[in-house]
Amino acid sequence: MRLFGVMLIMVLLTNLFAADADLRKIREQAAAWFSGSGTASEARRALETQQPDGSWRDVNYADRNRGHWAPRRHLSRAVVLAAEYRRGREKGAADAKLRDAAVKALGFWAARDCTSPNWWHQSIGTPMELCSAILLLGDGLPSEVLAELRPILDRSEPGMTAQNRVWLAGIQLLKGAIFEQPEWVREGADAVSAELHVAAPGMEGIQPDWSFHQHGPQLQFGNYGLAYFSEMTKWLAILHGTRFALPEEKAEILTSYYRHGLRWVLFDRQMDFSACGRQINGGQVRAKYRSVTGTAARLNRVLGVRHRVTENDFRFSGSRYFPDSDFYVQRNGGDCYWSVKMSSSRTVPSETVNSENLLGRLTGHGATMFMSGRGELVDIGALWEWRQIPGVTSVQDDSPLVCKNPGLRNKCGWVGGLSDDEIGFCAMDFDNGEVAAKKSFFFFGPGMIAVGSDIRSGVDAPVVTTIAQMRTDEEVAVHRFGDLEGTEVANGAFLYRILKTDGKLSAGSEERTGNWKRVTEALSDAPVRGRIFTCAINHGRKPENAFYAYQVVYLPQAAECSAKLLETGSESIHAVAGKDAVMAAFHEAGTVTLPDGTVLEAKQPALVMLRNGRIYAADPDRKRKILDVVLAGRKYRLPFPQGAKAGRTVSVPAER
Repeated sequence: MRLFGVMLIMVLLTNLFAADADLRKIREQAAAWFSGSGTASEARRALETQQPDGSWRDVNYADRNRGHWAPRRHLSRAVVLAAEYRRGREKGAADAKLRDAAVKALGFWAARDCTSPNWWHQSIGTPMELCSAILLLGDGLPSEVLAELRPILDRSEPGMTAQNRVWLAGIQLLKGAIFEQPEWVREGADAVSAELHVAAPGMEGIQPDWSFHQHGPQLQFGNYGLAYFSEMTKWLAILHGTRFALPEEKAEILTSYYRHGLRWVLFDRQMDFSACGRQINGGQVRAKYRSVTGTAARLNRVLGVRHRVTENDFRFSGSRYFPDSDFYVQRNGGDCYWSVKMSSSRTVPSETVNSENLLGRLTGHGATMFMSGRGELVDIGALWEWRQIPGVTSVQDDSPLVCKNPGLRNKCGWVGGLSDDEIGFCAMDFDNGEVAAKKSFFFFGPGMIAVGSDIRSGVDAPVVTTIAQMRTDEEVAVHRFGDLEGTEVANGAFLYRILKTDGKLSAGSEERTGNWKRVTEALSDAPVRGRIFTCAINHGRKPENAFYAYQVVYLPQAAECSAKLLETGSESIHAVAGKDAVMAAFHEAGTVTLPDGTVLEAKQPALVMLRNGRIYAADPDRKRKILDVVLAGRKYRLPFPQGAKAGRTVSVPAER
């Protein structure tokens, strides 16, 4: 019996030691992760400019801005100081001045206890920065300062959804490691693990199509979706090798989110403007690219994958439609990139939060972004005319452009896309109460044809379809061949060809002066200057049944862009033919005459493509169970996916 008691005590002690070892390992791995914060020069600058009480003169501690909250710079500097101290300590050359400066900064914060009108800073931003600094300092942080910070840390409690839930769970996890509370670590780790999944229909987070939603059904690759990728990779690394480690299948989900989602919106060392969410300020598209690629490299290291992430990873070709987010991407290697950001009655086009994205109301209404590696869209927002977003048909009046009025979103549900993984197209019925239209966007690798019909508006102001609005350093070349139809405009890496329209074309470039404050309230109103090329079609005031069709071609590969419009049985049917495919957006049932004279008929509204001996189809409305197609007199029936897979592409062999 005595032997049993001794053995029981030994088992308990062994388990206790193992638990302590796990917490110690988490603290070490967390400190290693956070030690990458800032640079040596940033730390030295913070050290040199810090005041005796631990504050900095250039930080406005009374700031009440909800978004870009100035006091957070104080915490960021505390983390940078602690990180540099940690790096020196690991090399055996710890600098006590850096440690003391970081401790003073934390002591000042504990005494001042700055708070923001935005809940996020109290519950997430501030506690996360404090945990980072505490773990970096380790035993260099006096226990009395830690005790003073404890009430501020305890304002953060687990809860909420998607990325907000991940942030809160992570803070709980770190608090558990700091204060030797393994049950908190378990609670946080379990919440993080539970959130690393593909969301059920209607829920936020990773969507079944590998896009990301937050704040409702809204595309959030570059804001919450990027934070999610970074945070989940961080927790994989910090918990690795402990009993709290995330299951292997969770890492597979995160890898798939990167490969089939985030990776698709990176091109030319930037993130697609349309994928960035409301965070579109100066430098953001480049910074988000670096964040994704840096995190992907860290994820590879955690998983033991020997692959160095380089620009070549983003020179791939292909087509992808994200049906859960009404978003289409076409890639042509390292040469050019295209995307269309649509919205439907099922999705939220964009948001204005914390006085960010003050002009973005139209960015989800068919915004067409195309790039060739010349920086056409880098930091474009400060100079844009935000009523003339490329690809969008909009009223040129003085209505507010903040994204606060749900009544100005697209009321139509017939929005979708189709892809065979190589090429494809997307289309939308559109009506936001200001203007209505039927719009389609067809892609053949290095070229696009956009078609619009039934354009109408009751607003007494010009209605304009913008073809392009981008940076340029070149003159605009305009070639006319008699009528407007056939007019070609060349600028930069792209050629713009008018196929048909009843409107008036304008094209030219001009020097503009703007600023970022007009986009985000907290930013500077310092002048930003640049030359902008614009090409647009003016349909006039209160148009009825206006129309357009134009082609955009990547000039170096113009010879490959031989696509042309096809004859259809209705203005509401848009169809094009390229060298190896026919694409048709049947906004209503009807017929299309193919180049060889045969007829394609869709018995119901749908998207249809003929390519490589197959018939591809998708249901933008997501309400139909079948599509009946007649091709050259032969009948075909295509069953449409239902439930969570509604809107996906299906195909059957075509017997010719």
